[in-house]
Amino acid sequence: MNSRQDIYDVIVVGAGPAGATTAYYLALSQGGGETPRVALLEKAHFPRDKVCGDAWCAPALDILEDMGVLQKLEAEGLVRDTRAGGFVSPSGECFVSTGLEAGAPGTRVYAIKRIICDERIAHAARDAGAELIEGAAVRDATLEEDGLWTVRCSDGRVFRGKLLVAADGAPSKLARRLGIVSGSPTGFAARQYVKGGTHNFRADGVLFYPSYILPGYVALFRHYNDDIDLGSYVIPGGAAHSKELRHIYEERVRRDPLIRRVLGPKAEYLEPLRIAPLRLGGVERSYARQFLAVGDAAGQIDPLTGEGIHTAMIAGRIAARTLRDMLLRGDLSEGACAAYQEGWQAAFGREFPASALAARFTYRVPALLDAASVVAQRRGDAFMNTFGAAMTGVAPKTTFLKPGVALPLALEIPRQLLRGILRKEGGVDARYARSVQAGRERATSFPNACLIDPQVDG
Repeated sequence: MNSRQDIYDVIVVGAGPAGATTAYYLALSQGGGETPRVALLEKAHFPRDKVCGDAWCAPALDILEDMGVLQKLEAEGLVRDTRAGGFVSPSGECFVSTGLEAGAPGTRVYAIKRIICDERIAHAARDAGAELIEGAAVRDATLEEDGLWTVRCSDGRVFRGKLLVAADGAPSKLARRLGIVSGSPTGFAARQYVKGGTHNFRADGVLFYPSYILPGYVALFRHYNDDIDLGSYVIPGGAAHSKELRHIYEERVRRDPLIRRVLGPKAEYLEPLRIAPLRLGGVERSYARQFLAVGDAAGQIDPLTGEGIHTAMIAGRIAARTLRDMLLRGDLSEGACAAYQEGWQAAFGREFPASALAARFTYRVPALLDAASVVAQRRGDAFMNTFGAAMTGVAPKTTFLKPGVALPLALEIPRQLLRGILRKEGGVDARYARSVQAGRERATSFPNACLIDPQVDG
């Protein structure tokens, strides 16, 4: 028979941002009652990496700040504010902020390496009172007749608990084995780090939307040490298929006329190409009796951008609140767990259908992105901040319907469509390539904002 000391109130599987955030807020002494006993299981040993674009949006930064993690990272100089950032549209229209007027409240984005930040969040959970157990690769879990979960690890260790949280990533072997999540992830991300000092990139963060990967994109984020994260994202239903990602990366991204100039002829890669799956758009049911799935395991990734760090952390905080309330009431039923699904749906999940629709629209009508860049060129950072906030989920997708956004876009989209018809010289790909030399009079143009030396050719 197990003693009270052998039984956890909550076992969290996976110590990434979703799991560690859940454990952190569970372990804090708040809301009355006895502080829950929380086990945070991580299959690897920290520091460990995660294939990611390394972009942390405002909601994630707010939570990191609440944990006290962000302040320490800033003090140690381990973050880069990406206020000097923007995007290049499918036909090469470019707006990259100089950073002088960017960074409106609620729109900040930091580049922070996952190998650094994931460990800090897990340690924050540990310091808050959760038991961080590394090297614990979970093999399976069973809800026994005595009402407790038995969680078995590959090395033979066994953990028992009242409630179980799967935060084990997009493949989520745990959630799939339990029949909570079905199907394989449909999106994918690829990444390589490029050594600082060997590239030709001067901006902080830029998204490229070439036609060969729409509605996905290629992302470049520069880190505190001048390393850059070169990532590409395949979003289903568009020009690229997940099985082609390696080929796309090696044959299209590396040969992309703009990316070649960003990298230059001396770029040194710090790692081989790495690919990770993305489960997009949220699962229909992220709970069962005494069980929750959080973060990538529950598909809590925006279908338009592939961003999931901030949604995972928001969901983790909601999961912690739900679980704490359940423990306080002594109600561990499936119905009580359903409050979690309602919580994250209300917080961000209801935006996912609009994001999926926007992704399909940008693929079918890429002139939308061309128009957005042209309008940003005219109106500057104020428009870009609003547009970017809606794109990243910081602001609701209904932002696109507000007069200050919708009217200028509605006027510009027909112009871009007509331009595409009248200037077919080589098609959209040729216009995209010519942007290397375009807009030299603008500080926000590709050559001026993105390249250290505009004369460099990859």
